[in-house]
Amino acid sequence: MRSDHRAPLLRREKLSATIFSVTFAAPDLARAVLPGQFVMLDVPGRARPYLRRAYSVADADVEKGEIELLVRTVGPGTALLEEMPVGSPADLLGPLGNGFSVQGVGPAARVAIVAGGIGAAPFPLLLRALARAGAPCDFYLGGRNREDLSLAARFQGLPPGETVLASDDGSVGERGFVTEVFRARAARIPYARVFACGPMPMFAALAGILAGLGLPGQFSTEAAMGCGFGACLGCAIAGTEKPFVISCTEGPILPPEKIAWEKV
Repeated sequence: MRSDHRAPLLRREKLSATIFSVTFAAPDLARAVLPGQFVMLDVPGRARPYLRRAYSVADADVEKGEIELLVRTVGPGTALLEEMPVGSPADLLGPLGNGFSVQGVGPAARVAIVAGGIGAAPFPLLLRALARAGAPCDFYLGGRNREDLSLAARFQGLPPGETVLASDDGSVGERGFVTEVFRARAARIPYARVFACGPMPMFAALAGILAGLGLPGQFSTEAAMGCGFGACLGCAIAGTEKPFVISCTEGPILPPEKIAWEKV
């Protein structure tokens, strides 16, 4: 059940010039959160941004009572987190949304994670769940350049399979879009399921690839959220079964076939 958690900042770790992690003390949230769920974060006393911001929960440590968020500096909200003093409190509303389903995944079911840049944020917690299930998992991480792929260091030792990096400029890993790198490998690797998070153009390309291969997928949709629980309808996404899907309540984890990609 969602609730508001007053959570002091324990530490912040710089991963690159624009990417960092923040870890908060939130024992009740750490016990409750599922891989893929998110929180709406508010820093008390701030003037901007005016609304809370949505962040995927990257990782949770139940024994220590901690949760981690992975953040890319893009505006006043993320800059506030980058400057927040250790020990200062934040209000975390959550856990919100649904989570990735690992039901039916096990040692005989090889799966893949496809992430674009900071879209990798929800996957440390999912990788831990897949490891507990004994499921082999290949981790595909793509980005524009070396800066985007600095996130790879956060995942070192986590994937119970191969890590494949792809950069648009060829500075790290294979040159090209991560979706095309995945397509080439998925043609010869019998994946049972694909989990993904990234920008909408990446999702649209990946949805077509999965449809062509007959692979089921679960996408962590990145839609702008004003409230996180279905009141503002700011995160509506064009749907196939009905005009709109509300990402924060019906998702954020959605199968790609529920989204009308030609309208996104």
